[in-house]
Amino acid sequence: MTIRPLPQRLSPAAPMGSLLKHTRMVRKQADRASAELHDYAHLAAVRELPCVKCGLEPCGEAAHIRHQSGTHAKFGGMGKKPADQWTVPLCGSCHREDRDALHRVGEQTFFADLGINPLLMCVRLYVASGDLVAMRAIVLTAIAERGA
Repeated sequence: MTIRPLPQRLSPAAPMGSLLKHTRMVRKQADRASAELHDYAHLAAVRELPCVKCGLEPCGEAAHIRHQSGTHAKFGGMGKKPADQWTVPLCGSCHREDRDALHRVGEQTFFADLGINPLLMCVRLYVASGDLVAMRAIVLTAIAERGA
């Protein structure tokens, strides 16, 4: 019977506690993640556009789209607010207050009744972000196509 040697360590042992994450590193990672979520310039531009449903101009609110899509690489979770790129322009009435408002009937019903793909509109608006004329044209085209 042959005795095998014990396995040898490939690298020297790290001092106790040195492998734990430092709070500075965790804070930097959290700051980076929140920076990816917020785009205040884009939100301000969306608030200047006409409402997707009623056409009120400026709409005054940017409605975050919460449902997920693998096609558009939009993933999230319960209780997580989507990134600011996933917004469409809605007025306060169409967003929250009316009987058939987005928050009263739900996203799927609201946008199905309008005949609009909200994620596609979000992508188009974000690509044109900064060009208010192009963003306005995207919204007005969606309104016109809905009426046809």
